Amino acid sequence: MVWDLSLCWLYAITKYRYVPSLEEILAAIDDAKRLGFQYMEMEGVGPQLYTVAKNKDIIKKRCDANGVKLIDFVPVLPDTMSTDPQKRRKALKDFQLGCELGAYFETEMVQADTFHLPVHVEPPYDISKDFEFAYKPPLIKVEPEFDFWKFFEEVVVPSISECNDMAKDHGLKLCIEPRTWETISNTWALELLWREIKSENLGAVLDVAHLAAQKMSPAQCVEMLGKRIFYVHASDSDFMVEDHLEIGTGSVDWKNLLRTLKKHNFQGYIGIDIGGKKELKTHLDSIYINSKNYLENLMKELV
Repeated sequence: MVWDLSLCWLYAITKYRYVPSLEEILAAIDDAKRLGFQYMEMEGVGPQLYTVAKNKDIIKKRCDANGVKLIDFVPVLPDTMSTDPQKRRKALKDFQLGCELGAYFETEMVQADTFHLPVHVEPPYDISKDFEFAYKPPLIKVEPEFDFWKFFEEVVVPSISECNDMAKDHGLKLCIEPRTWETISNTWALELLWREIKSENLGAVLDVAHLAAQKMSPAQCVEMLGKRIFYVHASDSDFMVEDHLEIGTGSVDWKNLLRTLKKHNFQGYIGIDIGGKKELKTHLDSIYINSKNYLENLMKELV
């Protein structure tokens, strides 16, 4: 089975900055074509979401000119998980805009993240700072009044449920990416969320490196998630730290992972998701080309 490969937004973040300007967004679309990708994802981070909305015609025109299709739009809005109802309502309104953009770009899905707990001293991923992986456990304040399951039931579940309804209303699927240190960080946590929301429109981004950093076998995660996987983020890992490595240079058994995806009739895209470290910038293109070639050759073996 052969899957279409997409360029993940981590390429743009690593090559340019967090958060890219409009000119850098357009350059990243050019990069996708230059590197041989017909598909890519895009983010709208916090206030940058309005920049994307204001310039959506320009962005779509650049995609069309390059023969590049956006397949996933990601409104990055940490306040969707805020315990402050006013902040959460504002963020959910912005997520609605993200769904409108996804529909305009004709993506197949939009993505929501579950971010950090309100008792984290510092957010593991702070959108106001330069992007970097969190290599150490984030410090959590011990607050007597904090109740995790109350937060889960009164904030996480209703917010994701509302995001899912908005996505569905716009003809889009909603995918959740379990990420290290976040509220929904792995497949077990995602299963609990599914049991609450119970929607076939809600699925997963299987991020290999995030799960491997938590000592979870990617193939086991596929067995657990099955057809609820809408999208795969592919990068290699040593199963020790968070790094998103060139495919074929780490410890992930890619042949076994692809066989497991085939077993469960995975129909989505595999996004190449490498970077996040400044030292990779100088040879980022070759990393992506090598990884793309590695997966394409492996998929041919499995046909």
